[in-house]
Amino acid sequence: MFVLSFYLPLVSVHTYCENRRVAAVFGGVSILVFVFLFRGKAASTARKVASGLGMTLCVLAVAVNVVFILYATHLCLHMFDQLR
Repeated sequence: MFVLSFYLPLVSVHTYCENRRVAAVFGGVSILVFVFLFRGKAASTARKVASGLGMTLCVLAVAVNVVFILYATHLCLHMFDQLR
């Protein structure tokens, strides 16, 4: 989800308005993965580190998706301002 969240703005050159829903789904899935990682009880130190890294990446993915949604909404609202 982390990689897809960073890839979405790059492929959304002309489809910012349409891809806001995709970013919301990516954010929702990242939150779900974070909850699963947070609730899981890792036994070994390596698994605890991997779980912590996964939770960090989930938080970053949610942040990237929220920023993308806000930026895309801003672009969509002002898309036709220069035509007036």
